[in-house]
Amino acid sequence: MTYASLLVTLEDGEDSDRRLDLACDLAGAFGAHLIGFRSSSIGMPLTDSLMDGAMTGELLSLYRDMAETEVQKGRARFEALVKAKGLDGEWRGRVGYPSDLCCQTARAADLLILPSHSPSAPHHAPEPVGVLMGCGRPVLITPSNRSSPPFGAPALVAWRDSREARRALIAALPLLQRAAGVTVYAVCDPDRTEEVEAELVDVCTYLARHDIIARPEVALKGDTSIGRQILREALALEVGLIVAGGYGHARLREWALGGVTRDLIETSSICLCLSH
Repeated sequence: MTYASLLVTLEDGEDSDRRLDLACDLAGAFGAHLIGFRSSSIGMPLTDSLMDGAMTGELLSLYRDMAETEVQKGRARFEALVKAKGLDGEWRGRVGYPSDLCCQTARAADLLILPSHSPSAPHHAPEPVGVLMGCGRPVLITPSNRSSPPFGAPALVAWRDSREARRALIAALPLLQRAAGVTVYAVCDPDRTEEVEAELVDVCTYLARHDIIARPEVALKGDTSIGRQILREALALEVGLIVAGGYGHARLREWALGGVTRDLIETSSICLCLSH
């Protein structure tokens, strides 16, 4: 399996440049078409009773010009790097609400590449969690402090027998086929050990049919959250990629009470392949 089309989101700054470099490397490795995306919304001007309609219109025009300038800056950076690397790429940039437009553009891609956090979101960059929830595609979340690329290094599949985890596993197959070893890792209560071990045998057998050799590992719940337990194991194994389902519970519940997806996105220094 492979990725035929990748979409990478861009903003200003070094983190965006590093994400674009990674996207170019992935596109080269998979022979994929690369789509560059940037969007910026028009900030509504503050008004008062003394401000007439003409002045409000001028401010809106100014803000639109600023948003279009941001989009064009992203286009210039994207096209220069794609040309330098001899890749097949195209630009998709529009003025509008970034998360909504990114979700719409996702129909053209197999995988979206986004940051774990963008200080420009939500008005001048897509909000990663919103895109994950609404785009209908898997996303590759790239933290700014990542130490390894998401392919070529070991990988960890954080398994929970859920719809989201199964979708994430399928979405990550091209990356897992290029990993330097795969661990399928599950955390459970003591009374479920045998049941979960059987699940992991099925998952490892499934991966073997895709020429991916994986080893199962079941861990008992510890004194920390499951998300942090997964991260601790991933760091110990020096993996470059964690594969996991995204928001198996309601998003509001996870952000209010905590959850695996929240822990991974907020604290991981390792690239995440997530699917909702």
